[in-house]
Amino acid sequence: MRRQRGRRPPGQGPAPLRQPLRLGGGGTTAAVTPPRISAPDAPRPSRAVRLVALDLDGTCLDVHQRLAPRTRDAVRATVAGGTTVVVATGRMYRSALPWAREMGVTAPLLCYQGALVREQPDRDGAEAGPVLFEDPVDPPAAEDALRIARAGGWHYQAYQDDRLLCEEDRPEAHLYARIAQVEIHFVDDLVPVLRRGSTKVVCVVDDPVGAARCEAAMREGLDGRALVTRSLPQFVEITNPLASKGRALGRLCEHLGVGLDEVVAVGDAPNDSDMLTVAGFSVAVEGAPDRLLVHADAVCAPADHAGVAEVLVALGLAP
Repeated sequence: MRRQRGRRPPGQGPAPLRQPLRLGGGGTTAAVTPPRISAPDAPRPSRAVRLVALDLDGTCLDVHQRLAPRTRDAVRATVAGGTTVVVATGRMYRSALPWAREMGVTAPLLCYQGALVREQPDRDGAEAGPVLFEDPVDPPAAEDALRIARAGGWHYQAYQDDRLLCEEDRPEAHLYARIAQVEIHFVDDLVPVLRRGSTKVVCVVDDPVGAARCEAAMREGLDGRALVTRSLPQFVEITNPLASKGRALGRLCEHLGVGLDEVVAVGDAPNDSDMLTVAGFSVAVEGAPDRLLVHADAVCAPADHAGVAEVLVALGLAP
């Protein structure tokens, strides 16, 4: 049996936030790490699983951008068995698509932290499928984020029509492009781009202290007009406040006719927290921050030890 944490019965709206598991005693509390998904006494979904939502970086892919063969094979087996698998990532569509294809995933891609949900190409040679949902950053908020980044000296980049756009040729831009395996397009001024609409904007700060300062400055300066989160430690991501993996997953499930209580979600970073919250059963990657672990029913091995395969096998979705 799985542990029920603040769930609502089907038909009573979205599930509220799970209440964190805490250790008792004193004034200070610490989060309890959920059990390993492969343990004999680990919790299990209360409903048959119809859809699995997988983060990419840090969940399917390791720090070297490698996909474990066991993860690839387990995802392919899950899809072949009739369960829908969805990639839910902060990446651009064109950056996520090759990995989805490598794993045999054919469902729509949930990209840009949920700001874009788009079908895969339905014919050979097509670069993209139809857009199902899109929530770009509000232009005034995007411009304010650019102003804050300029004042702080942080690299800033925008995304429009699935292209990566930068003003300056800085190492941070090439770091992002190398990880995402996409081309950089340089422009003289990003303001006109932002006024036409950007799917999301990102500050790349290759320094933990600087990234934390950037995130704090964006939260304070944008004051709720945009969602500020992290995908990787050096990526401070700014999206429409309505754009999140959890909300996009809910919209996609409604589109596909799948209940959220029939969903398993797996993630490793703070930007996965609301996706783990809304899913019927949630798994965090071992070593994830406490603010993610409190929303998880179980944990799995890191990406370099095929944690996603561990989940799919433990749940009987793959051999």
